[in-house]
Amino acid sequence: MKLSAAVFTITLLAAPACAENWAPEVNAALVAAVEVPAVAAQANAAPRDGSNYSGAEELLIKEFAITAISMDIPETEVMRQGRYYTNAFCFEHALRLALGDLLENYSNPASPLARLLGEMGAPAKPSKAELKKARQKMLDLLNTPSSQISLVRPYALNQPLNGETVEENWIFFLRLDGSPYWSVVDRAGGKPVYTYGPVI
Repeated sequence: MKLSAAVFTITLLAAPACAENWAPEVNAALVAAVEVPAVAAQANAAPRDGSNYSGAEELLIKEFAITAISMDIPETEVMRQGRYYTNAFCFEHALRLALGDLLENYSNPASPLARLLGEMGAPAKPSKAELKKARQKMLDLLNTPSSQISLVRPYALNQPLNGETVEENWIFFLRLDGSPYWSVVDRAGGKPVYTYGPVI
């Protein structure tokens, strides 16, 4: 018993000497030299990839024939916003209203459809043929992988320019032809849907 106590005591006394060479000294230069790899950006998926909320994928494909747009509409976020905020209607209806406004409303000069009509040289009150052509161009633009649609989350990237809140609105961020846009749908259903981008 005395022998094991002696070995234990010697081990304890020798531990600081052994530990001295065990770890290098940590200083600012050493910490600065450590390279931590950046987290890779999440790749957005197209509607047919099955990586997003299935209701959004189905709506884009079946109702609007949009199959190639990059999406960032996770099911968990759709469920969270549906559960925690007061909604007069479901997410799918909000997305339908947002896309309908995107393809129909040209009254706001900051809307993507109004800008597209302007690029086409259409007058302020376009003809039915001009409007049909602009809508088709908008659908073609939506059907490219470089275009993006995302469900805006609170306190995250892509917040609307005019300060609309997720608590009061379903907000969709769109990137079309490199330009950002927001489609805002009032959760209570009391205000009209609108889509806008930065004023150029």
